[in-house]
Amino acid sequence: MPGVVENFKFGGESAQPSWAAEAAAEAYSKAHSIADFGKKNWQEIAGVGVVLGAGAVLIASGLRLGAFGEFLKGGESVAATTERLAEGSGTAQGLLDRLRGVDHFVFDMDRTLVDHDKSLAVLKQTMTDGLVAHTGLSNEFITDALAQTAKRLDSPYFWNRLDEIRPLQAQFPGVDLNERFAAVSKSAKAAYYDALKAKPETVDLLKYLRSQGKSVHVFTAGSPARALEKLQGAGLLDHIDNIYTSGINAFEDTPTSGMLTRETTSSRVIPLAKSAKEFGSGYQTILDHLSTNADRVAMTGDHPIEDVAHAKELGIFTSQAKWYRSVPAENVLPDLELTSPSQLTDILKVARKAQAA
Repeated sequence: MPGVVENFKFGGESAQPSWAAEAAAEAYSKAHSIADFGKKNWQEIAGVGVVLGAGAVLIASGLRLGAFGEFLKGGESVAATTERLAEGSGTAQGLLDRLRGVDHFVFDMDRTLVDHDKSLAVLKQTMTDGLVAHTGLSNEFITDALAQTAKRLDSPYFWNRLDEIRPLQAQFPGVDLNERFAAVSKSAKAAYYDALKAKPETVDLLKYLRSQGKSVHVFTAGSPARALEKLQGAGLLDHIDNIYTSGINAFEDTPTSGMLTRETTSSRVIPLAKSAKEFGSGYQTILDHLSTNADRVAMTGDHPIEDVAHAKELGIFTSQAKWYRSVPAENVLPDLELTSPSQLTDILKVARKAQAA
């Protein structure tokens, strides 16, 4: 189909206690009311301070899991809170039913699967410190040289191509910067990968989804090489089926960047138009590529427009990820607001157990 390229090749442990999901499912399916469950179990709930009964209580509360902290502020308020939320139990049932019907889970990359801001800051700082120490040049000079290069390449990922740092090359005419400062390249990439490692509960979530026969995908506003580099560095590449990316980068998506390797290019990457994420056109392409309907797909991401509003326009189930940054949902509320990946895992378990009951 237009805009989709399969097999893209450029150039040739959760803190949630084990009883939580079971207790939530039991409460949902067997308790006479959510209020009764809260009255009987408030000490245990308030003492643990976790998302217990997310499926039974939080989904019913106006679909905003981010508000669960208020629910757990004190045992005295649990019974009253659950009684107030009990009226919305029909909403809870509807959302659980909806989630049970989802076959394909799509995730945003930056600030959802990986801590993009932290890893990028670490990369810049490590490369700056290394070059200052090995070249004898000032911090100001190196900082400016790196900023110029990142802007020119539209990419900060040039640890394998230090020769692209033109102001630095001018200071060392005729010298192979990649060879001379190989230690800097190695330390910068290592620091970046270390900061990029995904949360254990993120890995648990993806593993759980695939163990249930669900497909797992990434939809990111970045280049194929950048997406592959991040997924590999985060330790998530083996848990992803398809990677939908919006746009090609003239520097990153070439073998000379060092970002595309035989291992990563064997993954299934589907490059879309550069505006596919920003304006939402990629969602329909994803539905077409998966040969499915919107009600069989769920999207999780941090951005209220790109990851929530655009997906909801087609009827896709949406969860707003707020564990790396919390952005207001603006005019379009997600079906769920999540403050940790494990919350989604627990809700899915509740849905499955409730169905079995």
